Amino acid sequence: MAKTSAATPAADNPVPQQKLVALAFDRTGSLLRVGKVSSEAAYFDLDPKQLRAARVFILPEPAGERDLKQLTLEQVERLVTFEPQLRFNKEGAIVFENIPDHIVAKWLWHRCCVRGRITNRASVEGQFETYPVCNATVHVCEVDRLWLWIEKIPPYLLERLREGLLERIPVPWPWPGPWPGPFPDGPILRDRLPEIPRPIPIPDPAFGSRAMALVNRLAVAAPVVRALAPTEQLTTLRYQLQQQDEVGLRRLLVEEFVTLQPYFCYFPYIWPYIYHCDHVATVQTDNNGRYEACFWYQKDQPDVYIWIEYPFPTGTETVYRPSIACHTRWDYACGTDFDVQLHDSRIPPICGIILQGTSVAIRAIGHSVSPMAIQQQLTAQIPVPGIANFRTVGLTNYATGGLGGYSPLLVNQHLRPYTSSFPVIAQFGDGLPATGIRYFQLQYRRTHNAALTMLINPANLNSGWKPLNSGSLSRRYSIQVGLDFQYLYYEMGPFTVGGQQVYRIPPLDPQLPGVDGVPASTDPTARWSQYDRVQIGQIATSQLDGNGLYEFRIRFLNASGNLASVNADFFRVSDPANPTTTMAAPADYICAIGGNAVFQFRLRIDNQAPTIAIEGVSLDGDDTVMTDCGFVEYDNTGQLIGIAFEASHPQDFALFGFNLERGRRLATTNHFLLGDAAGMVSGSKTPYTLGPDGKYRGSFTVSDLLAGGCGDKAAFSEVLSIVGLHTDGYNAGNFFHHSLSNAFALGPIK
Repeated sequence: MAKTSAATPAADNPVPQQKLVALAFDRTGSLLRVGKVSSEAAYFDLDPKQLRAARVFILPEPAGERDLKQLTLEQVERLVTFEPQLRFNKEGAIVFENIPDHIVAKWLWHRCCVRGRITNRASVEGQFETYPVCNATVHVCEVDRLWLWIEKIPPYLLERLREGLLERIPVPWPWPGPWPGPFPDGPILRDRLPEIPRPIPIPDPAFGSRAMALVNRLAVAAPVVRALAPTEQLTTLRYQLQQQDEVGLRRLLVEEFVTLQPYFCYFPYIWPYIYHCDHVATVQTDNNGRYEACFWYQKDQPDVYIWIEYPFPTGTETVYRPSIACHTRWDYACGTDFDVQLHDSRIPPICGIILQGTSVAIRAIGHSVSPMAIQQQLTAQIPVPGIANFRTVGLTNYATGGLGGYSPLLVNQHLRPYTSSFPVIAQFGDGLPATGIRYFQLQYRRTHNAALTMLINPANLNSGWKPLNSGSLSRRYSIQVGLDFQYLYYEMGPFTVGGQQVYRIPPLDPQLPGVDGVPASTDPTARWSQYDRVQIGQIATSQLDGNGLYEFRIRFLNASGNLASVNADFFRVSDPANPTTTMAAPADYICAIGGNAVFQFRLRIDNQAPTIAIEGVSLDGDDTVMTDCGFVEYDNTGQLIGIAFEASHPQDFALFGFNLERGRRLATTNHFLLGDAAGMVSGSKTPYTLGPDGKYRGSFTVSDLLAGGCGDKAAFSEVLSIVGLHTDGYNAGNFFHHSLSNAFALGPIK
């Protein structure tokens, strides 16, 4: 029997011990007190008379997210708990000797995270489009299957359920004749599978958007139906349903609950007797429509149900709340996606939260990389293979967490330069545009060449700056026309102000008037497609001044085109701990010019492709022995076969992989690993040594290459691949990818 001071799992279930607590409820179901459990006794700070009339439950203490004081008596009765006999010691504590093993085996708390994506499918520009639903509220519930409540089903509903089950459970086929026939196509029988309710068709636009909301609430998704039991089992069950009296029928429903559960979906009058839903979490969807909520549960896998609300301009409304019986994820596998697609023409394709105040947040360099993920320290260095002091200024650590297979030194390090063309993404505060802050402009200068030799002293704040040519920039917004959403665009520029090319700061909402007399949209449904992301620049690296280290500036200007009077607090960046929020921009990103501030960042630009080549193999250092057809003849198995290949990049911004494979009958097994290597092109990687000429060389004895039952000859392939470390702030691991192959065969001299 289990001890009571802690919940101890079985040896094959290594769950940490969980402290026990005790709950005391009065006869009305109100929680009196939370008590402590120690040395096989439960202690309460209660009057003994109250405690003698209470109901006491002992259970493991839930994690901090679940407040014990919020538990009702009904909820506790559904949990796995131990209700001891009320026996008291001299101190007035409730004493007990043991807790049954079958309770301890089930009552430990486990953490489950429900995650998924909410999307909406509606007409956009005359075509149906699926887009994320942002800022929706997702309610997560844990569903309990109340088998014992079957005893409470009234007799008349019980008979109605019996008749419904007999109609739904398939009649066995072939029927044990003889049939009065003939029936050339077999008798007409009810379909053997339960019918899936057909989705409600999309209503005519005349019915309006309210009809679409009804579609979502009632039948937006197909029911989550378990796999049906085998036909033989259903045949036996059907016969038992016909034969049982009321008592036997209730017992049969309990015993075959799991088998019958797919059919219960179709009988809503019994749902209150067999299902109960506890609300366990509430979360909001992000800009990709994704959500995640975690809660604690007991017993086996939890059964999870969700419903969704959306914040319309007229107020928050429920947009998805189907029946629990038909749309619960039974035995939900924690961590898997629980996705929902809505069909609501009222939900616009817009996302993002509003930034408060007269400020601007620089959200991303490229679509996905925060400025905080780019190294700004000019002297920053890290060790990488072959280089003790690899300079990282202007490089990003974006998508480097998975580079451990090349070298542990590379994981989460600033290694990636920028290439190709990519946007600069910002978010304007609700106080912009403002008097004295109407326009913005991006500038750049190259301060160091590709080898990081200084060209312009960064301490000289005013030298070498050029305007960045971003081309035409606009901000997209949507309007609703009937059941269709249409996109329109607010032109931001460029425009000439004060003799220079600048861009307008857009208003908080397209329904507000803009800078330079741009009229407000008169459509009441006009909304920006994204409220927290605006493209304010486009950096095309091929149009810059070559490879090297660059500085970029984001300047804000007044109506005359002069530098606006803003301080460091004006600038913000995405918070690394929670990218949906912002934080004050660190000092590394702020530059003061004449008492005013600009946002400035360093970025390493590199458009150089790496180089690869595979040389012919050598024998004891003689690289002429390999024929043009790839044959190498050896004299003895102690001779050395030399393998050489080149994998290089001028600044070492590349990763290589070399595979030496021996021919075999089945390509998926018995891989030949002797000559494989993968690493950064900056240094040697066993079994190859990197030479000063950028070539990797390794030697293997003939006997090692032939080991494993190949006799005195074998054929080999060489495959060399390389990929740049480059990124465009969204893609990584696919720039400058290239591969080569070669082959050779070993055999004895004839």
